[in-house]
Amino acid sequence: MRVPKDIEKLLNQRIYAAIQVQSADYVLAAWLEKNGIEVEEYDILGGVEIYGNPNSSAERIRQAIIDK
Repeated sequence: MRVPKDIEKLLNQRIYAAIQVQSADYVLAAWLEKNGIEVEEYDILGGVEIYGNPNSSAERIRQAIIDK
């Protein structure tokens, strides 16, 4: 069976998005560490909340920065 073009496009979009998220996550985690801001492990460095619940994850990180 050949991979349909629309499925190939979706796979490539997913790859691109994952690379973008990983890159941003790495920079964010480095900044948080440099500034002594602690967040839950599931909110950084590939944690499940980054993908499964990104809005709440971002809000927890924002709040941790504000609280610092």
